[in-house]
Amino acid sequence: MHLKKPVVWAVLLVITLGFVAVIGMEMLRITNPKKLEIAIVLKTNNIRSDYWQMVRSGAEEAAKEYAVNLDIRGPLSESDTAGQIRSVDEALAKKPDAIILAAADYDGLSSAAEKIARSGTKLILIDSPVRSHPEASLIMTDNTEAGRQAGMILVKGHNGSPFRVMTLSSSKESLTEKERQDGCTAAFASFPSVAYAGNFELEGTEDAVYIQVKNLLTMYPDIQGIAALNETATLGAARAVKEMKVGDRIRIVGFDSSIYQIKLMEEGILKAEIVQKPFNIGYVAVETAVQASSGIKVDPKINIESRAITRENMYTQENQELLFPMVEK
Repeated sequence: MHLKKPVVWAVLLVITLGFVAVIGMEMLRITNPKKLEIAIVLKTNNIRSDYWQMVRSGAEEAAKEYAVNLDIRGPLSESDTAGQIRSVDEALAKKPDAIILAAADYDGLSSAAEKIARSGTKLILIDSPVRSHPEASLIMTDNTEAGRQAGMILVKGHNGSPFRVMTLSSSKESLTEKERQDGCTAAFASFPSVAYAGNFELEGTEDAVYIQVKNLLTMYPDIQGIAALNETATLGAARAVKEMKVGDRIRIVGFDSSIYQIKLMEEGILKAEIVQKPFNIGYVAVETAVQASSGIKVDPKINIESRAITRENMYTQENQELLFPMVEK
């Protein structure tokens, strides 16, 4: 059976366009006329933060592929908004082609983001937006859906008796955590027997959060479930519950997947983790920065999916690869 000529030409056109797109990307990788300079300002550059170090690993892998120079910086603590603004100023002073910013504060980093855009430097936001939205592209997880997943796992399976829960977030203005909180509360609302004690904002490092959670559990002895909306809150809450020996009655669902969090899930202290794909976020961020700096139109928003990992499904091959991504050196 012979194809009609218009069909043949249409097929050839699609193949040709696809070939041109692939060749164009390869040209960016191999024959970039000048080596691009890309700065990354993370929420924290602390080596104890597995999440942000994995974002870094993904970015470094993409930088090798695209032959670009990276300058990665950030404050020691995610709560140090002033320190992150200084990091932005230091990065911008070097006049890079693009800056990738993980804004720690929705309002607090808005002016810094606008300053980047006004300078002509391409701005790629990752993980969190800022109020002014001056970016070329925003790469992040659907945090409302991730929060809904956390809330459903936390309350699912309780026997219908009163079940009191709380959420824990950072003290800074974070739209990411606000969206996660909204997702959680929407899930809680679908269970009439679930009582929401509220969201509690915690300050500082894991050690500081641990002390604050111990105090909260003393003030609210009837709490049976905790949704911790970031890595620091997850680790601090788990440490408090473990030390107080109340893990048999308090469920914790957390975010992200540090090595210690995985150990806590194996021990049963954490019921589940909502795991983002930080390596993918870092890789796609650099790839997008290269495209934007090279005059290629980029998607204004790129969603990276998350996944709920429990003690029961953590040993599947797919989830093991997500929990323990292998980075080629």
